[in-house]
Amino acid sequence: MAYDYFSIGTDSDFQFKRATVQKFQPSDMDDDMDMPCDTCSKAESCEANATECSAFRNWSASGNFVDSDVQLFIRAIKNK
Repeated sequence: MAYDYFSIGTDSDFQFKRATVQKFQPSDMDDDMDMPCDTCSKAESCEANATECSAFRNWSASGNFVDSDVQLFIRAIKNK
């Protein structure tokens, strides 16, 4: 479920040039950990119930997590 690239576009590209989709991989994400849900036994339950654990929240924010945080502090996903 990890993404290999991000699509980037800016307003100036839209206003002054023909819009194109570019593949871009930030260097600070090259060595990040795999998604904690890939090996978690509760992944399907979290997906069905719209919940997330501490490891997933940390991984989403920084790309890293502590193994002991998997299945810890499971709560409903907050919409931002």
